[in-house]
Amino acid sequence: MNIDQVRTLASQKCGQQPQPQDDAALSELVDVAAHPDVREYLRHCLPPETYQASQIRVLPWEAIAREMGEGSAPGSFIRPFGYLIVATSVGGNALCLHQATGRVFWADHDSFSNDMIMFQNRTTGNWEYLYEYSAENVERAMVPISESVENFLTALLTDQLTAQLDALD
Repeated sequence: MNIDQVRTLASQKCGQQPQPQDDAALSELVDVAAHPDVREYLRHCLPPETYQASQIRVLPWEAIAREMGEGSAPGSFIRPFGYLIVATSVGGNALCLHQATGRVFWADHDSFSNDMIMFQNRTTGNWEYLYEYSAENVERAMVPISESVENFLTALLTDQLTAQLDALD
């Protein structure tokens, strides 16, 4: 990932330099084996405060930790499967980085609850109800946004995702 380019785009968008995070700060939520692009974004590109890009709120570390906290939806439900929320919509939906693969997903906050996963299948339009939390079921309930953290961040920070994310919200 071109970290300098992403940092430049982030600082232009938020009007402040991103805040570096050390491994000790990140260790609470970040897997040591996380995808290198996920680690680099979290280490070098997090904003000091929330800002808007593509009409989505890009979160600082403290807000990410709150979104992933116990009882928060979708964060606490997707966290065991390696997803980390880095941005949220006004409606409370989330953009997540998958720590193992570096893929980026949209997660609807209404899809995840204590006893089931519920979502509208984007292909068929039918509602699906899954009563088992598994990596496969969690991913089925989310919408893939990008195969690459760098491509996602570049599109997000240059407001190229506005229409796509607006349609999902």
